[in-house]
Amino acid sequence: MTAVPHTFERWRLRWQQRPRRERHIIIALAVLVVVALLWLWLWLPLTRHLQQLQRELPPARAQLEQAQQQFSESAGLSRQTSAPATADPRAAIQRAAARFNIAAAIVALDVKQNTGQSTASLTFSAVSLDALAQWLEALQREEHFYVTTATLTPLTGAATGQLRAELTLARPSP
Repeated sequence: MTAVPHTFERWRLRWQQRPRRERHIIIALAVLVVVALLWLWLWLPLTRHLQQLQRELPPARAQLEQAQQQFSESAGLSRQTSAPATADPRAAIQRAAARFNIAAAIVALDVKQNTGQSTASLTFSAVSLDALAQWLEALQREEHFYVTTATLTPLTGAATGQLRAELTLARPSP
């Protein structure tokens, strides 16, 4: 324990024995070294990082603006979603099929209403792929039905583009 105070005392005596001008030069150099180290290890990295952030800011703002616009659009779309045009799932399917002139091709239609969802299983004997696709798109848009399973079998010997379709549709109950 006595070594530390003794050593400190020795350094203090040496410091006081130096001429005043030399002590001022040493202090000035020490301050200069400390300032240089602070500049190199603190100020310079901070300014470089700030410049990098300033370069990255405009693209980030553009991305944020685009994301906000997409969010606003999607929120608007969700507000525009309306209730199905027809409450009865069977009537909705038949009405839409009649609009696309494919109602006569329905050979089986079974509708089940479970809690929270209506499902419909139906079979078309012969329907064109184009008419089926248009009907499904209208059914999804207007009646909120979506296809859960589909089996499409091309018919041989029939008119070109005709197929047998077995579909399972579902929609959330209102």
